[in-house]
Amino acid sequence: MTKKQKFRETLYQIELLKRKKVQKFLLDIGLTPGQGQARILIFLSVHSPVSQREIADACLLDVTTMSRTLDKMERQGLLRRERDPECRRAYRVELTEEGCRKAEEVKKGFRCLEDIMCSEVSDEELEELIRGLEKIRENLRRDGRENG
Repeated sequence: MTKKQKFRETLYQIELLKRKKVQKFLLDIGLTPGQGQARILIFLSVHSPVSQREIADACLLDVTTMSRTLDKMERQGLLRRERDPECRRAYRVELTEEGCRKAEEVKKGFRCLEDIMCSEVSDEELEELIRGLEKIRENLRRDGRENG
């Protein structure tokens, strides 16, 4: 196996392990994994009220998927949507008190995950990893091919 293959395989394994932990955590606190609920809660805890479009852009979610997710979160009492006074077709979205509590729970869980992932990794090693991964992210952004 080449170094590049080993790198790709390691990233894949890390993502799978991380996803398992995140899915279990989200289910334990009453959220649905894979729908962006955690990202939406964290975003709204800092930026509120905002349009649905702003949430979709910031959380990298498809507008249709996000709209269904917001419907579900509204039914759960985590957020509320009100008509935007500047645009009759748009809504402004903000967290309810319960949504604020849930957002704090998500943040706490993600900090715990970060602690697990970074244990026994020095600050210097972490900085070096971040620099390398940022380069890789930029390479992927620059390359316009979907698969390649």
